[in-house]
Amino acid sequence: MGVVVVSPDGEWDAAVGSLLAQRVRPAAITVVTWVPGGPRRDPRVRVAHCLPSAAAAVCRREALRTPADFVACLGGRDEALPGWLEALVEACRAPGTTGRVGVVRYGAVRIRPDGVVGGVVLPEPDGPAGGAPWDGALFAAGRSRAGWGREDGGDGAPCAVRRDLLAVTGRGPARCVAVPRLLVRRYAPCGGPAPAARPAPRPTARPSAVSPAGPPASGRRPARPALVSVVLPVRDGAPTLPAQLRALAEQTYTGAVEVLVVDNGSTDRTREVASAARALVPGLRVLDAGDRPGEGYARNTGIAAARGDFVAFCDADDVAAPGWLAGLVEAAAGGADLVGGALDVGLLSPAYADEQPVPLTEQGDFLPFARGANCAAWKDVLVAVGGWDESYRGGGEDMDLSWRAQLCGFRLVYAPDALMHYRLRDGLASLARQKWNYGLSGARLYARYRHAGFERRRLSVAAVNWLVLLVRLPDLVRSRALRRRWVRYAARLAGFLAGSVRQGVLYP
Repeated sequence: MGVVVVSPDGEWDAAVGSLLAQRVRPAAITVVTWVPGGPRRDPRVRVAHCLPSAAAAVCRREALRTPADFVACLGGRDEALPGWLEALVEACRAPGTTGRVGVVRYGAVRIRPDGVVGGVVLPEPDGPAGGAPWDGALFAAGRSRAGWGREDGGDGAPCAVRRDLLAVTGRGPARCVAVPRLLVRRYAPCGGPAPAARPAPRPTARPSAVSPAGPPASGRRPARPALVSVVLPVRDGAPTLPAQLRALAEQTYTGAVEVLVVDNGSTDRTREVASAARALVPGLRVLDAGDRPGEGYARNTGIAAARGDFVAFCDADDVAAPGWLAGLVEAAAGGADLVGGALDVGLLSPAYADEQPVPLTEQGDFLPFARGANCAAWKDVLVAVGGWDESYRGGGEDMDLSWRAQLCGFRLVYAPDALMHYRLRDGLASLARQKWNYGLSGARLYARYRHAGFERRRLSVAAVNWLVLLVRLPDLVRSRALRRRWVRYAARLAGFLAGSVRQGVLYP
């Protein structure tokens, strides 16, 4: 595998550094740039300067000079995640049903200029690749511009091309193989469509050498966190916040802890309640994230301000059990990158025991996920995957974060001893709104992750669910419990349909 790095702005430290940090290095690395100078040269890297108008031709020429069977192309600011080369080589060797493998596409995490995830691109399933101008496609993939705003896998997916296809101007029988993993961190191009947002502090050193299943390859991650940061987003949570803060003050964990209460635009006494708890909770800080609504935005504000190397998340209307934090840290010390704890409704919502959330180990759809109300991760992992996706509203952001992290090669572990007492919605209107949002998010998650293996339900199953709702329509007047159950399922199914229309997919 040879690599051509395309650097329009003369910066290529990120891409070259991540390639040299691979466990197995490429056969050759060539940088093509049309900016004089650049970073300090490395004897293992060839640099080719050219005019912008000749860049595509020079990339093709350098790719053909590479002493390798396949050539991949990256942008200068792209970062190959650990295991990138092994995954591509394995895909290149995969047997094709219509000929040798000619093109390998793989996924990328798109990162906005403020360091927050701006999207995910995953390639479409395998298929024929003959007839495409792969020399041009390779150049476009390296510039990191094509399809930056798309999430359908189109031309925005990075690729590696068999060198002999480039020798015949990219035309010939071949087979395209898709790797359903996120193998590259890709930054928005200069002038790209990054949403206006609060600039989050960038890390002093990007974790480009994080191993697929555990601590950084450099070995700098400690066995236990030096400091745990608890991020607690809240909006108008004055009635329930005191109980959660008391619970955090009574944790059995004996290590260093800071608590960050992130106010997401409260109009009640939330800030006063949080400030008054400083005497009870040492290390408590109150942060302002009121300029934009959303739990993802509030959590990212907490991550940016966190001083700890391990970050735990909880909600203001729940109550942490005394061993909650100790359970999360114990799982992290055992080699986890991301940790999900247990939720129990028995204390705060005993009337709704039938709505007990399913444990992480029993989740059946696609990959398991850690719920946002009870999860934790090493901070370098959160930075590597771009934090929480701030565009999700009302649910789904925890599934997205967990799935994105796992597709990047990080390890998710369940910590049953990290117990959080969970509060369910009581009013029917708020419950219906929550389930509706869950339905919308379900369709969006399917649109994003269907090429990685997230499968929708069969149409026959969806039809039966709607039929059951119609048959049980009298439940609305039979009892409060039956009415609540009917509203839960109806709102979610309706959200699936509305989300399908918004996303342009069929997710019944």
